Amino acid sequence: MRIWKLSPLDTSAPDWEASTYRGIAIVRAKSEEEARLCAMQRFAIATKRDPKGGVRLCPWTQGNLVSCEELVDSNYQPNGEAAVLQPRDA
Repeated sequence: MRIWKLSPLDTSAPDWEASTYRGIAIVRAKSEEEARLCAMQRFAIATKRDPKGGVRLCPWTQGNLVSCEELVDSNYQPNGEAAVLQPRDA
């Protein structure tokens, strides 16, 4: 597995209402897509429907709201299941 750093870019965007966490996340996953999905599964929450008919989408899968970069040299354990490694209790 690889280690990924997901960093919020614009936490003022309305879609952040669909997340319980707005900080940097470290994720162990095979790919960027899997890392984003793992973060989404960990932090997504349901929101009220927008009066204009819009639905809030969890920002962790959106490249314009969250950057994702592989951490090549890190102290995180690459062996194991896909998981959010940091934060531990968000």
